[in-house]
Amino acid sequence: MKPPPFAYHAPASLEESLDLLGELGDGAAVLAGGQSLIPLLNLRLAAPDAVVDLRRIGCHAIVVGPDGAQIGAMARASVVERDEEVGVAAPSLVEALHEVGHPQIRNRTTIGGSVAHADPAAELPTVLVALDGVITLRSAARGERTVPATEFFDGVFSTIREPDELVTSVWFPRFDGPSTFLELARRPGDFALVGACLALSVADGVVRDVRIGLSGVADRPVRARDAEDLLRGEQLTSARLAEAATVTSSGLRPGSDVHASGAYRATMAGVLVQRGLARLIGTVAR
Repeated sequence: MKPPPFAYHAPASLEESLDLLGELGDGAAVLAGGQSLIPLLNLRLAAPDAVVDLRRIGCHAIVVGPDGAQIGAMARASVVERDEEVGVAAPSLVEALHEVGHPQIRNRTTIGGSVAHADPAAELPTVLVALDGVITLRSAARGERTVPATEFFDGVFSTIREPDELVTSVWFPRFDGPSTFLELARRPGDFALVGACLALSVADGVVRDVRIGLSGVADRPVRARDAEDLLRGEQLTSARLAEAATVTSSGLRPGSDVHASGAYRATMAGVLVQRGLARLIGTVAR
C-alpha cells in the first residue's frame, strides 16, 4: 500500500527541526529510523499533515561515564549494541538490543525513536523503566527538560512528549550489580509477547537492591514492585525465586489478543522473572 499524502521536511539541524515542530503542531509526525512510522503510513494507520525527517540533525553521541550511558536520540541500535563501554555500563541494554527485530532492522532503528514510539511490548522502554532511566526533551519555545522514564510513558504508543518537543537523548544509569534482559517471542525477531529486565545487587548473600521491569503486560512498561519488595533484604533461595515469580504473575492483569491470552502473559512474566533472577545469581556467584 501507499502512504497518504503529506508534506515532507528534512531540517538540517536540531534547531531547525524544533522550529518546524513548533510551527506544524499536532499535524506533524517525526521520522527517526522509520521502522515504526513507515509501516503505519503504508497501512494508512497514520495520516499526518507533515513528516519531519530527523536524519540530518545530529544527536548521535554516545557518552559513557562512571554513572551510566548518555545516548543521543539518533544513535542507531546497531551502533549502541556493539559499543563495549555501553556493554559494561548497561549490559541489560545491550542484551535488549539483541532482541530488537533483526540486524537489518537495528541498522535503522534509533534509540530515541524506539523510546518515543512507546510500544508497550518494546525492549528499550522496559530497560529504562527498570533502571530508573531519564529522557531528555527539548522544544524551541520552552527549552530542555528531563523526565524520569517511570513518568514518560502514559499509555499505548503514548508519552508525555508535547507536539513541539523532540527526544534528544536518553540516560541509562549504571546499576551497582549485574543486569539482564529476557523476552518470550514466537520466533526470533518477532514482536515479544512478554519481556523482563532485571538488575540485582547482592552483599553477603543478601539482596541489597533489585529492579524488575516488564513489557507486554500493561499499556506501558511497568515495575514489578511487589516482587522487588519481597526480595530486598532476603537471601535468594529457590523457594524465594518461585515466590517472586508467583507474586509477579498475581499482580498483573494483561489483556488478551490473537497472540496470547492475558493469563498466559501473566504466567510467563513470572517465569521470565524467575529465570532472570537465576541467571543473575549465577553472575554474582562467579
